[in-house]
Amino acid sequence: MEEKALGKERKNEIGQAVEAQREFFSTGGTRDIGMRLKALDRLEEGLMKRREEVIAALKSDLGKPEIESFLSEYYFVLQEIRLVRKKLRKWLRDRRVGSPFYFWPCRSKVVREAFGVVLIIAPWNYPVQLSLAPLISAVAAGNTVILKPSEMAPASDSLLAELLSECFQENHVRLIPGGKPVAEELLSRAFDFVFFTGSTEVGRIVAEKAARHLTPVVLELGGKCPCVVDESADLEIAARRILTGKFFNGGQTCFAPDFVAVAESVRHELVRELERMLSENPWEQEMARIVNEKHYDRLLALTGEDAITKGSDRREDLHLAPRILPNSGWEDQAMKEEIFGPILPVVTFIGEDDLARRLRKFSSPLALYVFSKSDDFIEGLLAKVKSGSVCINDTMKQACSLELPFGGVGGSGQGRYRGRAGVETFTLTRAVTKRYFVKDPFEAIPPREKQGKLMKRWMK
Repeated sequence: MEEKALGKERKNEIGQAVEAQREFFSTGGTRDIGMRLKALDRLEEGLMKRREEVIAALKSDLGKPEIESFLSEYYFVLQEIRLVRKKLRKWLRDRRVGSPFYFWPCRSKVVREAFGVVLIIAPWNYPVQLSLAPLISAVAAGNTVILKPSEMAPASDSLLAELLSECFQENHVRLIPGGKPVAEELLSRAFDFVFFTGSTEVGRIVAEKAARHLTPVVLELGGKCPCVVDESADLEIAARRILTGKFFNGGQTCFAPDFVAVAESVRHELVRELERMLSENPWEQEMARIVNEKHYDRLLALTGEDAITKGSDRREDLHLAPRILPNSGWEDQAMKEEIFGPILPVVTFIGEDDLARRLRKFSSPLALYVFSKSDDFIEGLLAKVKSGSVCINDTMKQACSLELPFGGVGGSGQGRYRGRAGVETFTLTRAVTKRYFVKDPFEAIPPREKQGKLMKRWMK
């Protein structure tokens, strides 16, 4: 168990790590795009070499099924490395823009430059992917990176430390392990950019600490992502896709459907399909476990006696049986907090206005899911309810495409990443204007009567 406060030696170590990266960045060591691409090559090779180790670490930390680990934390990361490497030069190319005629002769452009020393704080639920995805973008953009992974996923933490030490110099990318005291010490330092993934509660603290240094920050949070089903939806397909998204990673996904809001007229039919889907498929045999006893007990407290459950709970290995809460009310405890587990409340609505009014009472979610065949219903709901992303007639697909930016709004966060959006997030846009040593007909030096007449003639 980590001490309550860091000792002087550990604080000095952290301070020296930050300064070493600042010094390396100031030398221009990361400005060369070729150097960045070679670093991404090494990361790809190192990750591929450790494919089975990644799967084993995730099994150790969270009991993740192999297929989930392979798809979401190994292959997805490889695909992002490959996309960024292929498109990086194009994405970072200077962009020529026009200039007002009274600046002529003149050239203007927008350039993208790295921020500098970046701090990434990663969570435990996808400990490999959510450490490496922002790191890929930050490195590609030309920054140096200090990564603080979650102490709640120790096997993944160790794997990442080995991988990154092999692929990068310490003054380019460095992993600093530890819990809350380490995070607090890091946040007390003046970084050039902070990227945080985690809970809304901790996100507020991170934003506050970053603000003391006027440091820009991206917050990838969560919230209660609603899954809306209207009368026109194909209920069988909807039930299948809702449960697939809900139970992935044991429900411990920030953009998973948190609850279902179904039209009152088709509530019983949808619940019947959800129950059938739950009973006919062995969800309980291929599901990640809950991360610790604290979260396990919290989730148990959200369930009621009428829950539809598949399998049994096993506290000794933190396995919580997947369950549906078919008779939930909007004021139930399960509707007052982000669930982050394999529990699916089902509530009802009567009409679009009733639904929009109820959904607006929640913070803007990371994702909004809508199952409907009615374009009018879909467009109306999207206009009335804000969210970081939207997926229509399925769940989670919008967050699994590297061609789409991913991020929240309001209570679910701020900023975007993935693919091009990630590289752009970790760069600042700089305006550059160049003029020449020639006579300037519009130069406004007193006396300005002649220039004033000329400007009025041309500038209408």
